[in-house]
Formats: sequence, structure tokens, C-alpha cells
Amino acid sequence: MKKSNAGQPMLRIVCFSLAGALFASPVAAIEKCGNGQRITCVVDGDTFWLDGTKYRIAGYDTPEPQTGICGGQFERDLAARASNRFIDLWNTTEITIHPKGIKGARGRDLVDVFSNGINIGNILVSEGLAREWPDGCEFWCNDCGN
Repeated sequence: MKKSNAGQPMLRIVCFSLAGALFASPVAAIEKCGNGQRITCVVDGDTFWLDGTKYRIAGYDTPEPQTGICGGQFERDLAARASNRFIDLWNTTEITIHPKGIKGARGRDLVDVFSNGINIGNILVSEGLAREWPDGCEFWCNDCGN
């Protein structure tokens, strides 16, 4: 649990917006997914599991940590940094999730995720950890036409 400025524990809340209504629920800290069953964990900087459902965050793309590697070790390292930043934001800020009501590639539910009201994709893109999706270049693959 994060601490308030006064040192008192603060309850972390994840908010879901469904049909215009906002639902809030307390959640445990999130960490990287391991090899076991995935309930609530982070796959990479743009994909996570929450309560047994797999989500893909819309609007941005992060490097791949294991499959589809085009940038070698640089991509793997950047993928780890993007995942760690997502985890840090999740565990230290108020998270709001807005389901888009559609499924993306690989059957994942598409959502927008906000950290203290700021789109997490915008944060990761501005920090050089992600690209805009679908039109941003995969800079970790040297695929930007420069």
C-alpha cells in the first residue's frame, strides 16, 4: 500500500468505466507475470492480466520481451524498462481503466489506462519507452526510415 504524505497508508484504487458509470475497487500490487497461472500481472508494457482477464492497452505499443524480437538485446532491455515503468505507475498512482468494448488482436480486451488521469501510453511514449500505435515507427528495430 502506498503511503500518504502524512505517512498514513492509502488504499490503492483501480477504477473501471462502464457505460459512463465509474466503478472503483481496491487491488493488490501488480508484478511481472511468471510461468504459472496468470491472474493479475504484467506481460509487457502494453498487456496485462487483471482478475483472470487479459487486456491490451490501446493507442501505443512497447517492445517485445521474448517473441517477435527485431531489435535484439536493445529491444529486450527496452521492453523490460517499459514493463517496469508500467508496474511502477500501477503500484504508485490511482489507475483508471476505460474498456473500449472491443477485442484486439489475440483476443485481448482493449482498454485505455490512466495514471492519475494521464494516459499511460502518453507517459511511456514521452519517456521513450513506447511508440504510438498503429502509426509510430518501431525505433527499437531501426525501422523509422532515417
